[in-house]
Amino acid sequence: MRKAIISIAAAAVALISIFAISILAIAPNVSRADDANTVPSGTTRNVAGIVTHSGSRVLQVGTAFFVAVPSMAFPGRSFVYLVTAHHNLLDDDGRPRTGLLLTLEDSKTGAMREDPLPPETRWVLDPSEVKADVAAIPLTPTGASIAPIPLGSLLGSDDPLARPETGAQVYYLTAATVGVNQRRFEALARFGHVSVPAPADTEVIGAGLQTLGYLDGGGAPGFSSGAPVFVSAGLRFALWGILEANTSLNTDPVFSGLAGVLPARYVAETVRKMGEVQDKTLQGSAKVSGGPKVPE
Repeated sequence: MRKAIISIAAAAVALISIFAISILAIAPNVSRADDANTVPSGTTRNVAGIVTHSGSRVLQVGTAFFVAVPSMAFPGRSFVYLVTAHHNLLDDDGRPRTGLLLTLEDSKTGAMREDPLPPETRWVLDPSEVKADVAAIPLTPTGASIAPIPLGSLLGSDDPLARPETGAQVYYLTAATVGVNQRRFEALARFGHVSVPAPADTEVIGAGLQTLGYLDGGGAPGFSSGAPVFVSAGLRFALWGILEANTSLNTDPVFSGLAGVLPARYVAETVRKMGEVQDKTLQGSAKVSGGPKVPE
């Protein structure tokens, strides 16, 4: 694991040389809860899988999701970031994994496709809590069907102390390929309830000591680590945080049968700072001949 976070400014400059600045024409809308408490269709296209290959086998590593941060310099537009649990990018010895791929739905065929992921050293960690198990990178895959989560839909994005209610309905999403003859992308939803809303220190295999809430979704498969966890909050669903599936392997009887959730405030801190840097970078480069241009 990196001992220090890479400079966000330096990361942004490096990433701009690899990716175009990720901007949406229109900022995404907040997902609304309906009377039946079903999964809002708007949230099922924010998720993607992380896999690697071993010979002819596809190995599931983890899950990731997209978040949109509104640009302060260019109102009505948003930067798009891919977010996951940092430990998904590392092997069992804490070294960066190689050959990671992102599984997505192709917007033309509806089938699952695989895109190469940047190396772990290109990802940005939480600038305030470098050991928090979160990593993000600017990424808008061309020709992929995605619907990023708006920053305003992250629980704690405005109030770091915001918490869900005990017993509130939650669900988390993972990406999968279903079908035999006609294979297609599907976002799988698994359901539960808030068990421990107030975060507590917990040892996470592969990620060290983390501050987590808990849901009663025990038995979460390992590849679901990094999955977005949504909680019912009044008339809407908000992102509660990132699923830490490896907590179900811990031997602490207190949390037996529960799955940990890294609060969304860590995601908000990370992507908001990245958005600020990209805003400044985009403004500066727009003044330079040949620099990136903001789409009309």
